[in-house]
Amino acid sequence: MPNDILAPLHSEFRLKTRELVRICLEDGVTILPYCGIRLCSEQAKLFRQSRALKEIEKRVQSLRDRGFGFLAQILLDVGPQPGALGRHVTKAGPGESWHQYAMAADCVLVRLGKAVWDGDDPAWKVYGSAAKHVGLTWAGEWVSFREMPHVQLYTASSPMKQWAGHADMIEQILKDVGALG
Repeated sequence: MPNDILAPLHSEFRLKTRELVRICLEDGVTILPYCGIRLCSEQAKLFRQSRALKEIEKRVQSLRDRGFGFLAQILLDVGPQPGALGRHVTKAGPGESWHQYAMAADCVLVRLGKAVWDGDDPAWKVYGSAAKHVGLTWAGEWVSFREMPHVQLYTASSPMKQWAGHADMIEQILKDVGALG
């Protein structure tokens, strides 16, 4: 893969995602991974772009209350972001997405050399089925916030749920992955 965004990802996740790409191709569906590791500041920008200040302040306080003051500060430091209020791009704030831990990727369907984003395209079902086959969680089946392109290693929606009570460990992983940059 030229400019392989999968290369820096967690080894188990990277292998499963490469297998996902291969299986989809065998089934006549071309997918292209386009987002792997996402910095905490990038996640904060995505989170902020569709939210009112009151909701952002609530998340900042929640992060602080759970021992994640360093993530709360990132959310504040990125400042206001453009975007329509109410049309959320993500539910995850900084440190709350598997992207920051090198254990998630977003892929797009490709047909005739063009990206296919239509969530009703039947090829997404092929993608989702293949993701489950290789042992990944596909966000296209989530009830509260479906994300057709998103796959991740763990079933927990957030690393902070998976590793609740381990703020020091989470901070160290984020440093090791380089996601705090």
